[in-house]
Amino acid sequence: MTGSATTVDRRLPLERVDEIPTRPSVSKATVVSIAAAMLFPLGAAMWHFGSGAFLAFLSRNGEITALFDRSGMIDYALLVFPVFGLVGVACLVAGILSLVRTRATYALLRSSLLVVYPAVLGYVLIAWSGIFAIVEAEIWIDGFKQDRATAIKLWWHVSWPALAMGLYILWLHFLLASRSVYAAFTGKRGGAMEGDRILEDIRTHGREPEARRGLYRSAVAHIALLIVIPYLLEMQGCVEAYRVPKGSGQPAIAVMMKKVKKKKKKKKKLQLRKNSAFIFEVPDLFEETHIDKVMDASSQDVYVAGATPGRLGKGGGTQGGWPEGVENAKIRFIRLEHGGRGWDDGMRDSGADANFLRHFHKVTGFKVSSRGESHAIALLRKYPPDGFPPFVFMTGNHWIGRTTKNDVEILRNYCLKGGMLIADAGSNTFDRSFRGFVRQVFPGKALIDIADDDPIYQQPTRFPDGAPSFWHHGGSRAMGIKHEGRWVVFYHPGDMNDAWKNAGYSDLTPEMRRNAMQLGINLVFYAFNQWDDAVARLRK
Repeated sequence: MTGSATTVDRRLPLERVDEIPTRPSVSKATVVSIAAAMLFPLGAAMWHFGSGAFLAFLSRNGEITALFDRSGMIDYALLVFPVFGLVGVACLVAGILSLVRTRATYALLRSSLLVVYPAVLGYVLIAWSGIFAIVEAEIWIDGFKQDRATAIKLWWHVSWPALAMGLYILWLHFLLASRSVYAAFTGKRGGAMEGDRILEDIRTHGREPEARRGLYRSAVAHIALLIVIPYLLEMQGCVEAYRVPKGSGQPAIAVMMKKVKKKKKKKKKLQLRKNSAFIFEVPDLFEETHIDKVMDASSQDVYVAGATPGRLGKGGGTQGGWPEGVENAKIRFIRLEHGGRGWDDGMRDSGADANFLRHFHKVTGFKVSSRGESHAIALLRKYPPDGFPPFVFMTGNHWIGRTTKNDVEILRNYCLKGGMLIADAGSNTFDRSFRGFVRQVFPGKALIDIADDDPIYQQPTRFPDGAPSFWHHGGSRAMGIKHEGRWVVFYHPGDMNDAWKNAGYSDLTPEMRRNAMQLGINLVFYAFNQWDDAVARLRK
């Protein structure tokens, strides 16, 4: 040889230039056997974690549970997870036995891998049909309204482990269909097999490079649509900018007056047990519920606007709204998900969020969302600078969970730029946990008592004695944290959220319910005013 590549090529027989290795390869056969056995922990993980995650998802979404129960989707889904576990056992047995290479163990290994495909296909089809059934029924998932874009993202989120397993099995089948592995098991030598040709076509673009490249481009486009784009959307975050109603309004300072009750016929009270066997339709947002009527009928105190008439807002006008807002905006109620028990207490069946929004609409006339929504703390950073929520709500019945240093920093930055954290305690445990959590969010700042004459308690409803008392899970006085003269945290150690719930969920009186609703409106009004100031400074 002279050292040149041309001389080397001339000395090689032409038929060996593109030769595919076909000699028996024990090392390749062993890799295939071990790789097949590794499907056991993957299948066991799908069985254990998949079924648990699915049941937890159903427990958080009652409407979805009812929808899946009617269609039989729950039974299908709970069947497919054990199938993955059984398939994993079969692959483990076949993989171990195939370390002794014979025709019989080759056939066993190939057959065990074949049964993975129906499991993967069944799983992804069940996920697809279930998620899009939710979209068609217009049911929210974990407090979020769904559309086709978010449905595809969710489908990919739950399906990628199964799809990855399918690609893994496909690679093993290509190796099993290659001559070097086949010959290692059977001792039968010969020319290239189908697996060799497929692998070589992938490497060299095959006999028709243009057609093959077109196929690759199509594959890349589909992967981008189903995988990359949803991933980028998730990285970017799919939060919807918060919009405050635009306009100019009044603080509408309330004065307490007595209303003379007219004698009315005694009404029977309708009481629904939480575990009643009867199913009742959820009332329309603007439909007056029984508890509303009971509350209104028993109310002795009413609050009316002060000397300056007009709707709620800022700027001195009469039409209501805030100068930095947006026309036709809806008031939204956003909870923070922290993973601890009870973060969503009152969000769904007990109707706390929807009841408060309905009452807010009734008192102020502003448009409101039909229900509450929720998202992780980390998504607070995804809101645009002039479209962040004026307030977010946080509650729980046990320890706060699943918060990171990054979450703490994001929540702190949200509050400092103009947002407000409103929290209450559903238990003594949550009270202790929240106090520790808020020390992390604002190190060096302590929760302090909010004075009775603070502006929060003056507009639009006046509370002469400060925040009303509810359940004493951590005390009776509301507390907060101030930054540059503005409350960035309001914390009620009682359970204001519990007083917003439907009848039968808590031992409340009409007075407690009324006080809780009015306090909530005061807090939202305060938060909207602070938001308006922050956005006005930003836009200057």
